[in-house]
Amino acid sequence: MHDGSLATLDDVLDHYAAGGRSLASGPYRGVGADSPLKDARIRGFVLSAPERADLLSFLASLTDPQFVQNATRSNPFARPTRISRH
Repeated sequence: MHDGSLATLDDVLDHYAAGGRSLASGPYRGVGADSPLKDARIRGFVLSAPERADLLSFLASLTDPQFVQNATRSNPFARPTRISRH
């Protein structure tokens, strides 16, 4: 997820399928799906094994390893580099 709290796309799908994250301990413990602060339109869902595999394949296809591993783009605070338009 955007904050690094979920390690894999499988974890992210589990989170959304459950309708929210459940935490066993800590100040935010509880079942996220039951939170009174959550909009009622946000609900969990069920995916079949083939649907889940298809969705994971699609999401993985959106990652560009060449871009992600490019050292010139790894530091958002680094000085911008010139990109060739040729």
